Amino acid sequence: MKNLLPDLYNFFKNKILVLFLFFNIAFYAQKDFRLPIGKKSDKIKFELANNLIVIPIVVNGVELSFILDTGVGSTIIFSVDNKSTLELKNASKIYLRGLGDGEPVEAIKSMNNEVRIGKSISTDHKIFLVLDESINFSPRMGFPIHGIIGYDFFKNFVLDINYSKKVIKVYDPKQYEYKDCKKCYQTNIAFRNKKRRPYITAQYHSANGLVDVDLLLDSGSSSSLWLFENKAKGIYASDNSFRDFLGKGFNGDIYGLKTKIKEFRIGDFKMKEVTASFPDSIYIQGVSLNNRQGSLGGSILRRFNLIVDYPHQKISFKKNSFFNKPFNYNMSGITIQHTGFTAVKNYQENDRVYLGINKVVSKKTIELFNNFVLHPKYEILDVRSNSPADLAGLKKGDIILQVNGKSAHNYKLSDLNELFYFESGKKIKMKIKRLGMEINYQFLLKKVLF
Repeated sequence: MKNLLPDLYNFFKNKILVLFLFFNIAFYAQKDFRLPIGKKSDKIKFELANNLIVIPIVVNGVELSFILDTGVGSTIIFSVDNKSTLELKNASKIYLRGLGDGEPVEAIKSMNNEVRIGKSISTDHKIFLVLDESINFSPRMGFPIHGIIGYDFFKNFVLDINYSKKVIKVYDPKQYEYKDCKKCYQTNIAFRNKKRRPYITAQYHSANGLVDVDLLLDSGSSSSLWLFENKAKGIYASDNSFRDFLGKGFNGDIYGLKTKIKEFRIGDFKMKEVTASFPDSIYIQGVSLNNRQGSLGGSILRRFNLIVDYPHQKISFKKNSFFNKPFNYNMSGITIQHTGFTAVKNYQENDRVYLGINKVVSKKTIELFNNFVLHPKYEILDVRSNSPADLAGLKKGDIILQVNGKSAHNYKLSDLNELFYFESGKKIKMKIKRLGMEINYQFLLKKVLF
């Protein structure tokens, strides 16, 4: 049925109504994503935040924002602002386990859902809803992130991901034709974990010289590289490293060492002084270190425009305008998150104004709320020990009011974080609120590694 030619479809439509209705029912009970009949491609605009691709998705009629994550095999929802508006069908309770040292998390498995991404649709879609409200990307991103989707979408199409233009072109794999590209590197994708997780081979400059490493292709990680220590291959963090929070898995926070590696290669593309994270061994128990040496994340992937072709098990890399950007760590030592909103009465024309996350409203609308507006509130989530911010006196839980003389709410969270990455020696002035008191601090950004 899915290979039905357009002419035959038109014959059904015009001549045999009963057969057309049967076809229509079959089409609308599909597990896979499909483009409409006769359409060969589609285009999806995305947001790029913290090196992650965020796309709009409609689940059972409710519009949500998902991270496009090659590292996951299933569609997962973990944060919905108003859960009463989202109906998940045929639900049953299960438990999920991922990286981290905690217990498995409780989840709901739901079948027969309708999911739309652009013009493509799956009408018999399986979704997992994680019930642990602490698993939530939204505070770190500064706008709502409701879930992640990976293999369930990638498996049905050839995706041309243009990080520079923030556009994904979606192609029917039977209609897609590769173009000659002398500046591209094409390699095979190997699938593991029930053929749902993609791996590629790259080259890492280790203590033993240049060695091949098998890496999970993980567009859902904002880092450059995660590497698993393997002394036999010469893979381990150098003495020039520091301990830090690496991220959050389904089973808890993940810690390890951060450093820079001398060289990393994807085909003929060479990258120098690449940031790399080495998670503590406790968090990767159960991972076969012979079959996998780590993960390739968004900070490297964004430096390329990609053609990701799951149906034919291959991927193409072409470097883009991000390629030569230096790899750096946060030189302030503070991690900032979005923690809701503050009601402000005195509205000014140049303020970034919110009546919901990331939604700007007109002055006329504001007046309906008695001149009160909602400004985003940013809080310090973590302060790295002995960092410039720590030595200056900033603490976890401080509410940020101003940065370098500019009201904090006039920054996007991603822009605020970028201030801390690229200019060693830059002076940062902050006004914060702590226990009802406003306090001024200042410090100089300082390189973590040399």
